[in-house]
Amino acid sequence: MKSSIFIPYLLRDGAILQRNQKNHFWGYTGSEQEVTLSYEEILLKTKSDEKGYFDIILPAHEVSESIHFKISTADAEIFLKDICFGDVFLLGGQSNMQLWMERLKTRYPDEIERAKNPWIRYFEVPQEPSFDNSKTELTSGQWKRAIAEDLKNLSGIGYFFAKEKYEEDQVPVGIICTAVGGSPINAWLNQEVLRELNLLPDYYTELKNTDYHEKLKKSDERYQENYQKLFEMNDIGVEENWQNSEFNDEDWSRVYLNKSWPQHYQNPGSVWLRKQFNVPTHLIGKKALLNLGTMIDADETFVNGQKVGGIDYQYPPRIYEIENLSEVLTIAIRLKIYQLQGGVTQTKEHIISTEGEIINLDDSEGWKIKRASYFPERKAQYFPQYEPTGLFNGMISPLSKLKISGIFWYQGESDSHEYSSYGMKFSKLIQEWREIFNNQKLLFIFVQLPNCNEKFGGKNWAELREEQTKALDLNYTGMVVSIGDGESDDLHPTNKKVISEKIYQCYKQINNGHIWGYCSGPHATRVDQVGNNLFVSFQTYGKKLKLRNHIFFEISRNGRIEKLSNVELLGNQIKIILPDGLELIGSDITYNWSNDPQVLITDDDGRAAAPFKLKIS
Repeated sequence: MKSSIFIPYLLRDGAILQRNQKNHFWGYTGSEQEVTLSYEEILLKTKSDEKGYFDIILPAHEVSESIHFKISTADAEIFLKDICFGDVFLLGGQSNMQLWMERLKTRYPDEIERAKNPWIRYFEVPQEPSFDNSKTELTSGQWKRAIAEDLKNLSGIGYFFAKEKYEEDQVPVGIICTAVGGSPINAWLNQEVLRELNLLPDYYTELKNTDYHEKLKKSDERYQENYQKLFEMNDIGVEENWQNSEFNDEDWSRVYLNKSWPQHYQNPGSVWLRKQFNVPTHLIGKKALLNLGTMIDADETFVNGQKVGGIDYQYPPRIYEIENLSEVLTIAIRLKIYQLQGGVTQTKEHIISTEGEIINLDDSEGWKIKRASYFPERKAQYFPQYEPTGLFNGMISPLSKLKISGIFWYQGESDSHEYSSYGMKFSKLIQEWREIFNNQKLLFIFVQLPNCNEKFGGKNWAELREEQTKALDLNYTGMVVSIGDGESDDLHPTNKKVISEKIYQCYKQINNGHIWGYCSGPHATRVDQVGNNLFVSFQTYGKKLKLRNHIFFEISRNGRIEKLSNVELLGNQIKIILPDGLELIGSDITYNWSNDPQVLITDDDGRAAAPFKLKIS
């Protein structure tokens, strides 16, 4: 009987393998078959085991483009095209690492259209959690080039990093994406680590039972389906066609999208907003974009009675196309609120843009508003991929035979409610992933959480940032300080190019010898009291400290937070002048200790200093 050859998806056409290292090249065929791999002038042979598995070690190869591989047995052969040797990076974390180029097109409007580099490639690991065992292979996947339409689904951080790196060294870049939106850190840790930390939940053994997941999934699907069905049925605005241009809204109340609303319009249920206005004559007939910012939670948006778009959860910006601006425009928004506090984000732009002109929708006329239904708060949806160990087993373990240059990580938003154990778990994750890839010096660069208002998800972020900083105790780590790069009113800031540039800076600095925990900006190391002065010492990596106006530190005394703002800059130290007789040794001092801080200390390149909490010596 003829045997076939199976090559893992990670190694198929267009794959990028790590340059200058020996690489595994494995697959499956018939039992105990001789397997030959040839490419260029290289010929390698091995024999499959009883189960048909084979693994060939490729010799280290310098940078190379478009090599063709041939794999053959006595009765089968397979050809792989366009294999490159370059630098391979793994992206991990949650939605801010995952955030794809299509979501960033308003900030970088020409980037997708201009992308023409076939040597930047990416592989999206399928989101398939596993609990009964650690997977050895992926069930699907394809290497894609970061060109035009294919670029739309690539992580913005991953793309901008790869683009900058390629422009500098002309080495092909492979990006392997594993980030999963909303995922907590426990999902990325293995069973042994969580057991060691006494963090395996009581129900963990049940997670290994497929029926358990199916039961939970079906129960949740029934609930969500019934909730939505009843929600739709109870909306009087749908029944009476409140979206129509001719609908009479004279008796409706008035609100403004850029100002707070009365509480009863923010409660769960359906709320409708309407606005009718005349379009300037010279814009009539033009195409336009309607930008309404973000909303909590879902929307359906209509222009002149026709639906132009709708999004069923809160985070994406509402940017909808209007094919033809009419003389009189009627915009109707059906806002579906599922949480206890809904509405339209006040601080975002609410505009129509066309041919360089803007129609401001936050004018003095405001918007008409009417409540269409009240409804109970919706229960959170069940996601099996958020359960402990699932993503480690299903998405990381199958990658273990790969050789890679580094790991980039952006995660923590989903763990801020239990921040106290995060630092311990995060350090264990770094160590465990290095073991998985059999490289204790593997670069691990992570993004510290940026600034974000509590209303938009930034709760306990000061504490979580401090926990993240503990990972710098491990060598070959780098931390990107993103204070000032966030958006106070958005969990998903869009300036990912800035973040990627800082990741690239960390990558180069660690490769150049800063292996003892590198930080993208000044990093406070200790605070000492000498007489009536405190001295805050910083590691600045060869840069100079810079202070902005109104800099202050905080201490907690007698149950009160006191600000210390009488400061002087002394080289790489900041001197804080205290009132006479104030003894603070043993107290904690903090800097930028809030969810949504501003940049107050930088280096002379403008890189923000990391927030900190230190005990005074």
